[in-house]
Amino acid sequence: MKESPSSSRLPVRRGPVEFCQGSEADHEAIYQTLLHVFHGPDREAFLGSLSDPSYKPEQRLLARVDGKVASHAHLTERIVRYGSVPLLMNGVMWVGTLPEYRGQGYAQELLRLADTRAKASGAVLLALTTAMPRFYRPIGWGLCGKQTLGKAPSRTLPIGGDAAAEGQPGPWHVRPWRQVELGDLMGLYDRNYGQTTGSIVRTEEYWRWIIGRKYAHVIWVACLGEKVHGYAFVKDHKILELAVDPDRPEALPALLGRVRSEALERAYPEVVVHAPLDHPVISTFRQIKGTILDVDELEGNASMYHIPDPERFLRAILPELSKRVAASNASPVELGLTVDDRRYLLHIEPTKARTSIDPDRLGRRHLTLTGDAFVRLVMGHTDPDALLGEDPGMQASTATALDSARILFPRQPIWRSPLDAASA
Repeated sequence: MKESPSSSRLPVRRGPVEFCQGSEADHEAIYQTLLHVFHGPDREAFLGSLSDPSYKPEQRLLARVDGKVASHAHLTERIVRYGSVPLLMNGVMWVGTLPEYRGQGYAQELLRLADTRAKASGAVLLALTTAMPRFYRPIGWGLCGKQTLGKAPSRTLPIGGDAAAEGQPGPWHVRPWRQVELGDLMGLYDRNYGQTTGSIVRTEEYWRWIIGRKYAHVIWVACLGEKVHGYAFVKDHKILELAVDPDRPEALPALLGRVRSEALERAYPEVVVHAPLDHPVISTFRQIKGTILDVDELEGNASMYHIPDPERFLRAILPELSKRVAASNASPVELGLTVDDRRYLLHIEPTKARTSIDPDRLGRRHLTLTGDAFVRLVMGHTDPDALLGEDPGMQASTATALDSARILFPRQPIWRSPLDAASA
């Protein structure tokens, strides 16, 4: 996304329009604008967003016309995982313009300002969930991160929880969580999703905030004695997030058994679980002949990512790329990338602890990519071979360039919990 001349400093004025950052005094006007554009959120949800531990009023970017908030975008601040590497990310939310001001480019200008703000703050990724991917693609956003979930009839779930399969009392006890068990939940989350690209790194303060938002009607924990070995955030018939102790896999059927009992009691014919494809709960749903969805768009919504500065992003992920090369036993690996009109040469040689990025160089092995294709490749949404067939803007100089890309950028699950997607 090119930086516009007007996006270098805020506030800026373009004719009758002022582009600026928000302040506490703008909250009520912003809320009224969101109600007119989206018919939501409700006031409680809006006020809840203001208590986000990382929230600052200036994270809201505004276009004012004659003092009225005509267009709005909210940037959250999160740490997101890229394999083993944590990255600073801005979530982009509530991008919208009042009907009478649409078609004048206000929202696109706010997104350019979001790019500039990310570069200034050190954020290397932007992410959003949208029903309008066609609006974002031309400005460098890529469809990235599939909507992954399992569905199964409630009666087919394992019988577990407080009783064994034969109906006799078993060792597992599944009950609502207690506040003193927050540390257990935090540890289980990190053990389950600590290497999952797209997952959010959660502080204790952030954990307390998302629990306080009450996205789930109950949080079940699976215990042996008083020790917590698994948890499930459940909303009606949907498991929004589930984690189990890898050393106690029996916690999974115990949790699913409790979810099954509640679903049948509340007359839900189906249970839905959200999880990355490599999570054990997805394997369980496959075993019981459930339906597994792994799609770009679900119910009209798609996940998209944007990389405002490719060089900064590539430098940030060098430690993870070095691990991938070391695991492949193919050291060294060299690959040039042309992204729109910029060039970068990656050289990864973990056996000699050498990693480098040389701007404005390519080498013999190189790929040519649009901004959209670059995002999908480096994030692991699409493997290099599939992307070469899908995107006419992608070109490989040699077959060995594709070999290098397969090592550096393999396809991998990209997953953000629904608990985080609502606020990131």
